[in-house]
Amino acid sequence: MGSFQDLGLPEALLKAVEGLGFREPMPIQEQAIPALLGEPRDCVALAATGTGKTCAYGLPLLARIDGALAKPQALILAPTRELCLQIGEELARFAKFLPEVKVAACYGGAPIGQQIRRLERGAQVVAATPGRLCDLLRRGAVSLEEVRVCVLDEADEMLDMGFREELTFILDATPDPAALWLFSATMPPEVEAIARKYLSEPLEIQVGERNVAQANIAHHAYAVAERNRYGALRRVIDFVPEMYGLVFCRTRVDTQRLSEALMHDGVYAEALHGDLSQAQRDAVMRKFREKAVRILVATDVAARGLDVDDISHVIHYHLPDDPAVYTHRSGRTARAGKSGVSIVLFAPRDGAKVRLIERICGLRFERRAIPTADDVRQKHVFWLAEQIRGVDAGQVDPALRELLPAVAPLVAGLPPEEVLARVLQLRLGPLLEAYKDAQDINLAEKPSREERAAAFGPRQRILIHVGRLDGLREGAVVRLACEASGIQAADVGAIAIKREFAFFDVRAEVARRVLSALRGADFDGRPLNPELADPTEDLRQSRKGRPRGRPFRKGKGPGKPHRKGPRHG
Repeated sequence: MGSFQDLGLPEALLKAVEGLGFREPMPIQEQAIPALLGEPRDCVALAATGTGKTCAYGLPLLARIDGALAKPQALILAPTRELCLQIGEELARFAKFLPEVKVAACYGGAPIGQQIRRLERGAQVVAATPGRLCDLLRRGAVSLEEVRVCVLDEADEMLDMGFREELTFILDATPDPAALWLFSATMPPEVEAIARKYLSEPLEIQVGERNVAQANIAHHAYAVAERNRYGALRRVIDFVPEMYGLVFCRTRVDTQRLSEALMHDGVYAEALHGDLSQAQRDAVMRKFREKAVRILVATDVAARGLDVDDISHVIHYHLPDDPAVYTHRSGRTARAGKSGVSIVLFAPRDGAKVRLIERICGLRFERRAIPTADDVRQKHVFWLAEQIRGVDAGQVDPALRELLPAVAPLVAGLPPEEVLARVLQLRLGPLLEAYKDAQDINLAEKPSREERAAAFGPRQRILIHVGRLDGLREGAVVRLACEASGIQAADVGAIAIKREFAFFDVRAEVARRVLSALRGADFDGRPLNPELADPTEDLRQSRKGRPRGRPFRKGKGPGKPHRKGPRHG
């Protein structure tokens, strides 16, 4: 990988980049910047969320701005207010040494009059949400006639949020010479349709595979019983004391209830959902960015375009129905080349969704056990001890040291280990109490058919000549075998009941005894007529017709078929 100096950027932009501490371009930046600095052309760039796309299009976009022309020359569309604000702030930092270049962010939820006045004072770069830009266009408050570059940032999310009509209106109002740069994490059919309609022979840039999760994210999965879903979340959060995370829920009600439950249990959490006013939403995001809130609980819609640095964990309290949404969610961590963890809590009924996400997103979940109460207690004790050890001697407040001679007699006579134990008790008391009688809530996974067969040992299969038409059920098969031969229920293995007959397995050492005992037995007056069968045949694929050698029932006349339909009436 080269440096930003190798990408052909103007000196003013290089100076800004170096001042921000950027050293080596990320893959999407290394590919996109030189290409977009050349002749204006359409572009489709695919890269996972958090891989530096704003810088990839922002620097070449700013390099094209004519500072002497105080009209919008570049337009960036973003799905949410938060992303729009972040794009505006980041581009303003890149333009630090271009004093004639002004950046304006226009979004809903803020007074439109202030944004109109900002545009009137002159802004060459406009970052906007689709809805607010449409309002400005209809009022005649913004002109796109000088726009030479239009960027769709997170195009897939804008379409997911229902901005198709607004995007069509804006793109139709953009001058034909303008280059359209489409940046997206995934490429669903809706985005491809926009590309086909509005882009002409676009440059294609792709970092990684389409709809595939980032490689620097670890994917963990915890199997939980539905009744223990919240308890599992608590343990996963408590097991990582330094977690700074985002929890996704299905509904607004779920986010509110979950955040309140976490707060009640001593976890600093807030909810982010569509019922919040813009002022409430801003307050929540401010506390989360300042890390006054440790866990943000959000719906997918509320978290669209959310871009916060240093999120360590994304937890999927409820799984999304669309695998592409999993990619968006998990991409909120591991941003700017950092690593992160994406955690899935899934009940047995969610197993198919987990497998679908693995297949579509090209990843493999690491199945993990839910931390036990001992795991959580031990983790916190060691973590706190490491925090104490990590405090440099020079960081200790001198005023505190001055108090030590007066405090020391209060603990005189206590061994150092006892002092430490009591300090830890004072610090961790609420958590230790919460987990005092906690049980193991790991969900025992059912063994596979092969594992069950191996545990059962050598077996023999028996065929009996009664089936579903006779009202036979699995419980009756076990009862018949056990009562007739004196074996235990554990000696009976797999059972398959067909229309007019049934198979069941028994341990090989009792097979002859069972066969002999059933020869004179019947079920509701129907003789069983047991036979040994092939134990290697898959019971699910066994013969669906009448067993060979059974043209009629014993006691019926030759050629007289077994009656069909209900037995009585």
